[in-house]
Order: sequence, then C-alpha cells, then structure tokens
Amino acid sequence: MADDERINPEEDPEAALEALAEGPAPESPARRRRLARAALYGFRDARRTARIGIAVAAAALAVAIAVGALALTRDGDGDGDGGGNAGGGGGAAPVPSGGASAVTAETVARARGGTIYVRVRALNQQATGTGVLIDARRGLVLTNFHVVALGSDVQAGRPNRLDDASIEAAAPCEDLALLKVRGLEDRTPIELGEQDQVEQGDPVVALGYPVSASGGRSLTSTAGVVSSVSTALRIEAPEQPRYSNLVQTDAALAPGNSGGPLVGADGRLVGVNTIILSGGEGAAGQGYAIGVDRVREVLGDLRRGHSRAWFGAGVFTPSKRFLRRERLPAGVLVTGAQGGTAAASSGLEDVLVTAVDGRRVGRSLAGYCRAMGKHRSGDSVELRVIRTAGGSEQPIRVKLE
Repeated sequence: MADDERINPEEDPEAALEALAEGPAPESPARRRRLARAALYGFRDARRTARIGIAVAAAALAVAIAVGALALTRDGDGDGDGGGNAGGGGGAAPVPSGGASAVTAETVARARGGTIYVRVRALNQQATGTGVLIDARRGLVLTNFHVVALGSDVQAGRPNRLDDASIEAAAPCEDLALLKVRGLEDRTPIELGEQDQVEQGDPVVALGYPVSASGGRSLTSTAGVVSSVSTALRIEAPEQPRYSNLVQTDAALAPGNSGGPLVGADGRLVGVNTIILSGGEGAAGQGYAIGVDRVREVLGDLRRGHSRAWFGAGVFTPSKRFLRRERLPAGVLVTGAQGGTAAASSGLEDVLVTAVDGRRVGRSLAGYCRAMGKHRSGDSVELRVIRTAGGSEQPIRVKLE
C-alpha cells in the first residue's frame, strides 16, 4: 500500500480514494479503514465547499457558506454558551422589522441556553454541528441526522464542557435525530412554536456554532425574516428525499449551523436549520429550516424511542466514481453503527446496501427512503449488502429501531 500512503487524504480525498480503489493489495480491515478515512476527509471538505448547499457525501443535507446576513453577533466569552440561560452575557442588537415585534438581545438570550454544541468523532477526525434542547431533565437534544451520521462517538453540551451523548432515535429521511445528553439539567429548553402563528416577513434569528475564523466554537446569531412559511425545496435534487415543509429565511447560515434553532421574536422554535443555497442561479442567501409543525410530528415518535427508516447507522451517498473504482453496483454506504442497535449486532459497518426487501435503493438517499416505504419502528426488513469491493450480495434481516 506504499502508493496510496503517499497521497494525503486530507489534501486530496478523491485521489486517495482512487488510489486505494485501484491498488493491487487484497481487501483487508486496514485497507477498508484507509478508504473510510479518505471518505471522511471528502465529506468534511464537501461540507466546507458544497456548491449549491445540498449535502454531498452524507445521506442528508449539509450547508454552504451564506451571504447577505442582516445581523451577526458572537458571544464575547469565547466558550460558546457562557452563562447558559436567559439573562447571560452577549446577544444580538435589535433588528428593525416591519412587524410589531423584532428580534432583540433578549430574544437571543432566551434561546442561548437551549442551543447545544454537538461534536462527532470518527477515525481521529471530527464533525461539528448544533442541536436544540427539547427536555433538560431528560437531556433530550434534537439535531439533524447528517450531523451525527459520521460515527458513534457523539458528545454535546458547551464547546468547553462536553458530555457523552447517545442517539435515542433517528429519522434519516427527515434529517432529524434525537440525542440523550448528560449534564444539561441547568439549561433552558426552547419551546416549540406553531407555524400557523408564523407569517411571511416575521423576524427570526438562527443560533448555532458555524464554522468560522474562531474555529466554530463560539455561539453566533444571525437575524433575518421569514421568506416563506412553508415550502418545498425548489431546486431539483433527485438524490435527496422531498422535504415538503421547510421554512425559508434570509438569516445567514454556515456549516455548523446544521441542527440548530431558528426562533421567532417570542423565542419559540420556528424550525431546525438544515439547508442553505449558495451560488446557484437565483438561490444565493436562501436558508431553509425544517418547519416546526413537521418537527413536532417526527419528534413525537422519536421521544417514544421509535425511529423512522433507521436501523442504527449512518447512511451515505457514494460518488459514481467511487462505485466504479471499487467495482460496486449502485447502493448506499452504511457506517458509524451505534452501539446496542440492530446495525451493530448485525455487523452493518462499512458495507454497501443495494436493496431493501428486494427493492433496489439506487445511489441516493431518496432511493433508500422509497425502498423503506412505510416500514415503521420494530418492523423487520431484509437488506442486500456487499461487504468487500467486487464481492457478492448477501441478505441480512434486521429490525428497524
């Protein structure tokens, strides 16, 4: 493996994947780890440079750098949340609005305690995002599924004080996951709002830990207005499922904002920040959050421990070039199995899933979601998986979490 070791996967992940795929060495655990490491670097790079803001490597959505913020503030304490609840230091200056209410420093202060830093580590690397505190007593934090899909080592809290977290339940086709985190009893949850009380033009603020010159470890807030109360993504993305209830906003988002709260002037949740379109024709500055009505519906299942179309691992969309080089058919990559789940007990780690109950998934999360159909938590499904490059399909029956 001397040839592929000369390529730094962090500098050129695609070249590293190609070299590994073309290498003469037989399949081995070490070689598969190198492939996974190169893929992880590719995912991290894609999150920084996504061309239109739609997730590239993970089977969900990643955000691209936005432009045109109406307001941007950063906590002055440097450790993210600082005081932790309403009345803490920092916050946003008032933002003018045509409506009766406006986003103020008090609005931001109320939401700070419920905005959670999320970090996932895998293969000596890490991905970061944001979460929304739902229940402080139980330590329940809602975030995007793509934030936690990379690995099983998940921590959350404040950047300078993280505690272990576990995935209680997940809905990859909704891009939502519910974490259980220790040490959040002193934090203030964010109350869920209702979309029928949200109007076009209402002021909103997005809170989170975006990638920035500060390293993504400071809580920021960006203010804007509601551009559309409920809409579907208007740019065609055949590899992604259809998200039918998104709140569109011009509040600036960036990588790391994923999973964080979009709140109204009253401090209640309007949506979970998920997508930003950047650089596409007529799309610059469009941010999207999963609408709170949809969040409430999915959260009802997740809080009961009932996942949707999830068996306990991350689901990723591989590139056509990767599949071709690895001599693999169309499918979705599965990795990052969570301990105690069906994926972990069935050995579904670093495998390619090609079909669910005989229905081909293709090379997209959308295909995976269509194949899963209306299966619910507790249902048993048969997956067709390939464990090695050029290998044959094998059936595995697993129970959905």
